[in-house]
Amino acid sequence: MKTKSLVELIESVDTSYLTEQERVEAIARAQAAEYFAELVVSAMSWVKNKLVGKRTQFNPAKHSHA
Repeated sequence: MKTKSLVELIESVDTSYLTEQERVEAIARAQAAEYFAELVVSAMSWVKNKLVGKRTQFNPAKHSHA
């Protein structure tokens, strides 16, 4: 099951009480919020991948001593 985007949810709601400008603004804000959320998730994923790759270097238990 695919999750609906905010824009799809806004378009499925009765917005007859809004002016066209308010409706367009709500859609633009929803798109901006989705973009920001995807950006944060992407950044967190990138940081996690970088830290997991360095985990063995930081773990002193994994180092062998001569």
